[in-house]
Amino acid sequence: MIKPDTKIEPLREDLRCIIEDSFLLSISFKRWIISVKLDKMWEQCLSKAKQENRFFGIGSDEYEAGNALTLLLNISFEEGNETLVWLVSELLYLYHNETRKNIDVSALRLDMQVIGIDNTLMQQLDDLCVSEAVTEEVKPVVLTKEQKVRQLENDYKEVSKGDRNSRKSIEAYLEWHKEALIYLSDFYTDMNSDFKEFKNLDNSGNGYSLYSNFNKIYTKYNLLMSKVNMESENNQKKGNSPMVFISHSSKDKEFAEALVDLLESIGLNKETLFCSSVDGYGLGLSDDIFETLRGLFENHDLFMIFLHSPRYYKSSVSLNEMGAAWVLRSGFCSILTSDMDFSGLTGVVNGSKISIKVNAQDAASRLNDLYKILQEIFNLAPLEITQWERKRSIFLRNVNAIKYTE
Repeated sequence: MIKPDTKIEPLREDLRCIIEDSFLLSISFKRWIISVKLDKMWEQCLSKAKQENRFFGIGSDEYEAGNALTLLLNISFEEGNETLVWLVSELLYLYHNETRKNIDVSALRLDMQVIGIDNTLMQQLDDLCVSEAVTEEVKPVVLTKEQKVRQLENDYKEVSKGDRNSRKSIEAYLEWHKEALIYLSDFYTDMNSDFKEFKNLDNSGNGYSLYSNFNKIYTKYNLLMSKVNMESENNQKKGNSPMVFISHSSKDKEFAEALVDLLESIGLNKETLFCSSVDGYGLGLSDDIFETLRGLFENHDLFMIFLHSPRYYKSSVSLNEMGAAWVLRSGFCSILTSDMDFSGLTGVVNGSKISIKVNAQDAASRLNDLYKILQEIFNLAPLEITQWERKRSIFLRNVNAIKYTE
């Protein structure tokens, strides 16, 4: 192995820790060597390194390139500190620009101070540090779901200006329609005729057929997107406070009371919890039930807890609450009484969200999931794990002990 000059040995070792010898074989390094007019010098250094390796019978292309760089550093050092600093700085800039790796030059700076290089020359290394710091502060742009759909829409518009039947144009259309459908399905169902038409577009044709689909549906698609955006802006302006709404049949009052006790234990109160059949959490004597419900849906970001039971589906008020929650896209969780099966879930709310059957084996773990969601929504201070588990066990024991006569 070719040794560096004694004074620059620490510099060479630290530089080797940053720039791998394999990088010296890259086309970008070779191109740089030519651009800075060091190609002749590099050829001589590489030739000498190869002779050295053949003499000892060791090495590889990477090993030889590393030794050639050591020779080049020795020559630069002999020519003066200014040449050495220039070579090291330019090489580091090249490596950073090609690999985008972070570079810590603090050790190299110390190596140069030992050699006796003054601060003015080392400003080139400091500039590299500044450049790197700026790079670290650049954050990638993260698009919202709506922005992603709009971006795909614009991408298709642009690519369809050329060959509308090209593979690129067809793929751009299909990607836009897929992402738009996923996004809009969070806000609309087939009950909306425009959405249903958008959803059922026949995209089996060629690029010209897809272009015709795009123009035919664009006005309705844009209206659907605009309505979602307007509603989102209105919700942001309201700044509604969160509240848990327990939707249940009055005949399941005992179950509701046990649930209220559990939610009280984690920190909810009459300001953050509504349950019509539990004293202190429901309606006043003179309150109109439907006006109260309307006010809650308008003035709060409701998280609905549905107590599903055979009795629930016989209550028109309960079904109206479920329908209102769906229309307003409230977050929700379904809790099934011990005499209710998943197969009985009907209407707009189904088991695709958190569903807890109180006499199932996974009831405790699913209650844990509900607790985590409510902690996040209301920023609740966490209970000690043993305290929560005790409250959870009492709740499950009490609700599973309820006897149903119908």
